[in-house]
Amino acid sequence: MIFLLSVLFTFFTRISATHVSHQRPYRWDSCILPEQVFSNATVSEVVAKVNALVAKVSNGSVTQAVYLDTTPVKIVALPPDSPFKDVMNVLIANYRQDDTNWLKKGASGFETFPYTGKFMARHSLSCEFMFLSETVGMDYDEKPDAIHLSRNPSQLECRAYKIPQKLKQLAEDLKAQNKIRVDMDPVSSAFVDITKVHLWSIMVPSGPNEQTGEWRSASVFKYLPEPSILLLIETPEAHAAAKKNLKEQGFWESP
Repeated sequence: MIFLLSVLFTFFTRISATHVSHQRPYRWDSCILPEQVFSNATVSEVVAKVNALVAKVSNGSVTQAVYLDTTPVKIVALPPDSPFKDVMNVLIANYRQDDTNWLKKGASGFETFPYTGKFMARHSLSCEFMFLSETVGMDYDEKPDAIHLSRNPSQLECRAYKIPQKLKQLAEDLKAQNKIRVDMDPVSSAFVDITKVHLWSIMVPSGPNEQTGEWRSASVFKYLPEPSILLLIETPEAHAAAKKNLKEQGFWESP
């Protein structure tokens, strides 16, 4: 019995040493790699190090296991013929300018976010980068040519919302109760309570794999009191959810 267990142990040890655990059926995941340790390395640095190691281990047969897409977010004003198009374009420009600030800070969703951790030896790169993408807030996709990491969000829309009297009254009530969010006007803050939109906050690194929230409401919201319109930059999914929540709670009016 002891002999049999010894044989099985030797067999599986040899197998694990010559195979990639959880291997994906692609050439970029065929290399047996040693353990890799990262300390406060940006995503860009992690990707560069892994690609260099894969190229070395594969003797140049695989030159890129991970593709890093740093394309800036696409933002469109909708509908295209909106009467608030000019103001929307200003808000979009402000958002893009603000994005450069978060890029420099290494905020969540950007390739400059710092990562601290280990990639296990003889383990699939897909498992390691899937975990990394969740940690740093980037989009992850597996394709035959490589793992694809990209900025998150990758697509945004700027839309106009009609603010009814009922919502204005809610904003005043919340203001009287001192329940308005930091650096946000009362209408925008009440709108967040109802719709649960979230792009107005962003996570920035505060330590090894630790994050804290900061606010960017001024580059996401623009309240126009005279026509009673709130402009909002958000993901298509968040806009759909916002409209649904406004309708369900009796705050929806067509702009």
